[in-house]
Amino acid sequence: MNSRLALALLAALFSTAVPAREAAAIRIVQTSAAVAADPDHPAWDAAPASVVKLETAFPGHPSISGTALTQNAEVRALSTAAGLAIRLEWSDPVADDRKTQHRFADGAAIQFPRDGKPETTPYMGGAGRHVNIWYWNAAKNAAENLWADGFGTLTHMPTQDVKASGRHADGNWRVAFFRAWRSNEPRAAGLRGNRPAAFAIWNGANAERDGFKAVTLNWQRLQQAK
Repeated sequence: MNSRLALALLAALFSTAVPAREAAAIRIVQTSAAVAADPDHPAWDAAPASVVKLETAFPGHPSISGTALTQNAEVRALSTAAGLAIRLEWSDPVADDRKTQHRFADGAAIQFPRDGKPETTPYMGGAGRHVNIWYWNAAKNAAENLWADGFGTLTHMPTQDVKASGRHADGNWRVAFFRAWRSNEPRAAGLRGNRPAAFAIWNGANAERDGFKAVTLNWQRLQQAK
C-alpha cells in the first residue's frame, strides 16, 4: 500500500456522524516535573484518570469490517513548564509492535480542533475548520503530527514536533504524548486553556488499521485544573 492511500484510509479516523454523547471532563493538572513523553513518570499519579468510552468507527474501506475491541481508555493530562503531556492507557493482552504485510500494529491518536472550538466536526474537520491529529504507532513507537480539513485530506505537517512513547506491561498499553506550548507549525492546534479533544485506539491483533478502530464519537473536554 502506498503512503498516499494509507493516509487516505487513516483519514477515516473520526469519520461517521453519530448522536452526541456525554463528554468526559479530563482535568489538566500542573506539575513542575519534566514529564515530556515518558509514560511511566511518577508525576502521572497526581493527575486524575478520566475514562473515555470508545466505539467502533466507520472502517473506511469496504474490505475492512468487524467490531473494534477496545471499549474504553483512561486519559490523564499534565501541564508542565515546557508543554502539554497527555497519557492514554488501555487494556490489550498482546503488544502488537510489528507491522508487516499480514500483521498490523497497535496504535493511538489524539485529535484537536485547530481553533479550539467544538463547532469543528470531530470527524476530521472540514469546510475550512482544520483539525490537528497526533498519531502513535507501536511499530515505530513515535508520534506523527498530522493535519486535516475533511475526509481524504490527511497530511503530514512539515513540522514534526510532537513526541510520543509507549510501553506495554501487565496486559496494558500506556502511551504518553507531548508537545511544547508553542509550535512553529502554523497549522498546529493551540494547547493552552480548556480544549476539545477526541481519541482513537487500534488493536493490531484484531486486524484494526486505517479507518477500522475504536474512537470517541464526540469531543471530550480537556480542562485546566483550578
